Amino acid sequence: MGGSVEVSGLTKSYGRQNIWRDVSLTFPPGEITALLGPSGTGKSVFLKSIMGIVEPEAGTILIDGEDMVAAKESHRLEMRKKFGVLFQDGALFGSMNVYDNVAFPLREHTRKNETEIREIVMEKLEMVGLVGQHHKVPGEISGGMKKRAGLARSLVTDPEIILIDEPDSGLDPVRTSNLAQLLVEVNTATDATMLVVTHNIELARTMPDNLGMLYRRELVMFGPREEFLLTDHPVVSQFMSGDPDGPIGMSEETDHRSSELFDAPVDYSAGPSGTAVMSRHAGARAIEVLPRQLEPRSGAVRAGQQRHRERVASGGARLYVADDDDKERVAGVPLLGMLARGLTIVGDVFALGLDTARASVRRPFAAREVLEQFWFVVSVSWIPAILVAIPFGAVIALQLGTLTVQVGAQSFTGAASVLAVIQQAAPIVTTLVIAGAGGAAICADLGSRRIRDEIDAMRVMGVSPVQRLVVPRVLACIGAAVLLNGLVSVVGVLGGYFFNVIVQGGTPGAYLASFTALAQIQDLYVGEFKAVIFGFIAGVVACHRGLNTAPGPKGVGDSVNQSVVVTFLMLFFVNFVITTLYLQLVPGKGA
Repeated sequence: MGGSVEVSGLTKSYGRQNIWRDVSLTFPPGEITALLGPSGTGKSVFLKSIMGIVEPEAGTILIDGEDMVAAKESHRLEMRKKFGVLFQDGALFGSMNVYDNVAFPLREHTRKNETEIREIVMEKLEMVGLVGQHHKVPGEISGGMKKRAGLARSLVTDPEIILIDEPDSGLDPVRTSNLAQLLVEVNTATDATMLVVTHNIELARTMPDNLGMLYRRELVMFGPREEFLLTDHPVVSQFMSGDPDGPIGMSEETDHRSSELFDAPVDYSAGPSGTAVMSRHAGARAIEVLPRQLEPRSGAVRAGQQRHRERVASGGARLYVADDDDKERVAGVPLLGMLARGLTIVGDVFALGLDTARASVRRPFAAREVLEQFWFVVSVSWIPAILVAIPFGAVIALQLGTLTVQVGAQSFTGAASVLAVIQQAAPIVTTLVIAGAGGAAICADLGSRRIRDEIDAMRVMGVSPVQRLVVPRVLACIGAAVLLNGLVSVVGVLGGYFFNVIVQGGTPGAYLASFTALAQIQDLYVGEFKAVIFGFIAGVVACHRGLNTAPGPKGVGDSVNQSVVVTFLMLFFVNFVITTLYLQLVPGKGA
């Protein structure tokens, strides 16, 4: 029998916008439950709350008795291994073919060899009708195939709880019916607890054992299918009939609730098979015949369906109906303004940096991914870094050369120019280029994965995105910063030397002699130390903004812009702190 899911007093808001409040319901183990509601009522947010991906302000979510809300993220990763999730668009990893997508959870969490993995993967692919398509990448298959591949991936670990988000999205009626039948067959074979989030009326009528509906920020009804479908509750009956006339309007802001619809007393009368049928409003339209429920094609009896019928017959399953007093919904505590938001982002970046540092010493270590990311960052950054380093070194040499001539200290031109390049210019130029090229690309990549639900899919499969995605990219940025810092230092010094000697008529010997007389090995160390710190900052900020991208292409573009700006601001502040400490703690040569 499947796992148990008990939700109590759940409340979620985004800033001033309350999504839903005080939601309580229990999914009977092994049964199919469908959660309905008009578009924009927070059904997908509710689903992600159960997964532990979205954190509510209040309430508990007990998964086999353990609270997902209160658990630490490390423990949530373990708890999520009980889940199998079919996301709205499949959430397949774009860099893997269908076979590798389906095999991913087995390779991550089991010690099975490739022969065993192939046997399991091909069995699941055959179940969803994708044998022969397993070599294709997600970009080469249709939306329906992506959903079926996502379903196969969610089943390979034999989960106790299966969560399904909008299974009909993007599918024609025939394929929607086939997918619904497939889900029934899966429930028959696995006896897993299933929650289906949908607004498809036909699917809701024929597939689940239990039904619930979210509307106007609350759970208005939840209970056995036999009672839910026969109710004449005005909101439920309008939604299930698709009638344009009723309390549900084009948007929740214009939805109307007349007091006579909700203040009338509830009247329970005997319904089919001894169930209770609710009548709240004389004008509400309720269906009179209970639609036929989907059955397994094999003729087998679903264990969950059998338990459900026994609960209904014994009176153990009753319909919950929310009491509505039409009070104004109160949003959560608003943020304290832009300053608070800025501090929150800085705190989140710092926390991600700590998580990255800890995860970088844990197994498994993705050495191949680190090398690939390192090569990518270097390949897009080295040419811009050299092109910027030449004028940087030249400007520093020209400016300092002019100044030293004015004060009669031409002999110090070389030392001042070279130290300025090595300690200040090279680390800053290197990191600015990495943030603007490699960091922007990293942010865009992770942001695209975010809006395609790949990041959430990884979390649900019990895989840490920090260890799998962030650590390799941050280490790559650090390595690239160290390498390019040396390259920029050499190019900047040569550029300064050339312009001082050729343009300003400086003495070559004096230029080099002043540098060797005043420079010390610590000056080289501080430049590389800055490169390590700055590379770490650029990588963490890029990953943070990518992982927290707002929905849509605009969200990705905004995150890329924010990652570059935030990196620049943090870079100059940290550079000031390091330089100040160095000058205070390390005495100059000859001092």
